[in-house]
Amino acid sequence: MHGTMANASKGPLDIYRKCATFNWKLLKQNLEGEEFILFQDKLWNFMKNSPVFEKRDYSTLDEERKVCNDRIQALISSDIAHPMINSRWFGALVQYDGSVPVKMTVMYGLVPSTIAALGTEIHHGIIEKFVNRQYTGCFALTEISHGTNVKGMRTTATYDVKSKNFILHSSDFEAAKCWAGGLGKSATHAIIFAQLITHDQQNRGLHIFLVPIRDPDTGDVYPGVIIGDMGKKIGLNGVDNGFVMFNNYSISRTSLLNRTADVTEDGHYKTAIKDESKRFGASLGALSGGRVGITSACAIYASIALTIAIRYCAVRKQFGPTELEEWPVIEYQAQQWRLFPHLAAVYAIKIFSAKFLEQMFDFNLRFINKIDRDDIGNEGMEIHALSSVTKPMSSWTSRDTIQDCRESCGGHGYLKMSRLGDLRDENDAFCTFEGENNVLIQQTSNWLLNQWSNVLRGKPVNTPLKTADFFMDANNILAQKFGYSTISEVLKPENLLLSFKWLVCYYVKKTYEQVKILKHKGYSDFEIRNETQVFLAQTLSTLYGQHAVMKSFIECLQSSVWKSEERNVLTKLCSLYGAVALEKRLGDFYAGGYASPKCNMDGLLREGILKLCKELVKEVVTLVDVLAPPDFILNSALGMSDGLVYEHIKEEIYKDKENFEKVSWWKNLIQSKL
Repeated sequence: MHGTMANASKGPLDIYRKCATFNWKLLKQNLEGEEFILFQDKLWNFMKNSPVFEKRDYSTLDEERKVCNDRIQALISSDIAHPMINSRWFGALVQYDGSVPVKMTVMYGLVPSTIAALGTEIHHGIIEKFVNRQYTGCFALTEISHGTNVKGMRTTATYDVKSKNFILHSSDFEAAKCWAGGLGKSATHAIIFAQLITHDQQNRGLHIFLVPIRDPDTGDVYPGVIIGDMGKKIGLNGVDNGFVMFNNYSISRTSLLNRTADVTEDGHYKTAIKDESKRFGASLGALSGGRVGITSACAIYASIALTIAIRYCAVRKQFGPTELEEWPVIEYQAQQWRLFPHLAAVYAIKIFSAKFLEQMFDFNLRFINKIDRDDIGNEGMEIHALSSVTKPMSSWTSRDTIQDCRESCGGHGYLKMSRLGDLRDENDAFCTFEGENNVLIQQTSNWLLNQWSNVLRGKPVNTPLKTADFFMDANNILAQKFGYSTISEVLKPENLLLSFKWLVCYYVKKTYEQVKILKHKGYSDFEIRNETQVFLAQTLSTLYGQHAVMKSFIECLQSSVWKSEERNVLTKLCSLYGAVALEKRLGDFYAGGYASPKCNMDGLLREGILKLCKELVKEVVTLVDVLAPPDFILNSALGMSDGLVYEHIKEEIYKDKENFEKVSWWKNLIQSKL
């Protein structure tokens, strides 16, 4: 178990730690598993004792990227954190330096795993070269003028029968692949998404190619390839994001990752999955790992921010019932309302994402081994739909959490030494990575409306993961009414989940009916999707995602691993997560007839939320101890485990001599006497 609490037993936070009703070490062990905790401690100790991981300020972009690469190489050489051998390192690393796991995941994890998932036997040998670091890779989907609209990509790969090669071409700068992490300065190979055009000039749609772009021995860019760097970013500058263009660049026929589709030597196109939608669905599922990983990473960013803010707010005192008594600001209702729902959301998403990552791993294993071929397309589409909403949900939750944590720490939270600004900048990228959130979330509503259409036509709902299986009982769900009369009834997680089901069914029906109205008026499919987003489809997707997270939390609570005191505090967090989300939809409950004007749903929910917040005051410091890394990793003067906030602020200020020196331009401030 890591040493977060080693020097904290008698610090300013001790009063709250003694109030906790549970043992933080046991909760952490049951939540994350002893094996993972031991691995995490081993990794963190390696980083603490490795010179390359010393804290530093960077004078140039090149220096920051070099250090990022040096850290990656040190980790892989240690055999502690190789992306293709051990995937547990990501969460531990993102808490220290987001650039390292992001670049490491792409270059040594995502690229070879994509080759394994979507390639065949002819590509297996090349995977070994990535594992052994003979090759480095990048993932190039986005183009300058197209991002989330993958079908609109303009890079082409035309098959030439004479040379038996594909000819890659970018028609102009707008067709350049861009934002690929590792492409700017590092990658020898790129996963390229291009429109496959066969010798008969027929466009077969977007396909995936493994393309050599730099000589591994010299680092020189190959002729016919133009590569540039995207330049300095808001955050994650250790990652060299770049762009690439192709000028009739010839690549081998075997560059096509051909598990689901191939081109023969004589130019004939053939597919392994005849149904194009299922083939596309299987590929989407196999490529959803990045979004699933982001869902987990954002919860980690938010947990770091909450650790800093809650520890600070438990120490910071302002005002009180008398002039001689000041309260820690965490005792104030407004401060609890700002922070505690975020803590509940972090636990909820953490539990959900752990399960989702397991499902993703199982899917990829069956996909690679060609198991359950008939169902793999449906499951791939569901994974795509679920990850397309939980990734936006998680990154938005983290965005809002970090901002509220920054503001909750007042002026001191604005200091760089708080680390909250860096967390905000790094997390910000995840609102766009793997699909811009507002566009990506449409994929979810499209899938949900298709499932609702199946229900109306008497067909089964294609939901292997059972995230939308309750659609089959929609008539009974929509007939339900709010009938609880006490706060304890309202706050039961199972009752909150029933209210979520009603909301999802209410919105899928409402959205579908609006689609029918617009279709009857002659609107095109594109216009219909565009006209039903705000207040309908986006809300539907979000509620579906929240239902999935809530359902996962409730299932987790049923585990026999929990002691009664652990289950009790986790149940409060689960109830708070659900109650806060539902309170924001009160207008829908009343408008839709679920709540009657006299049922007091609004009063019971709101009283319940405040009651939970008040009860959690004595638990939250210990709850963030469960999530917190060691102080070396946390790296915040405001959030150290000993709670000595003001001592650490003074230490940081006094560390820089420039803070006490007269400026060289003093004379420019003062007008000389005449």
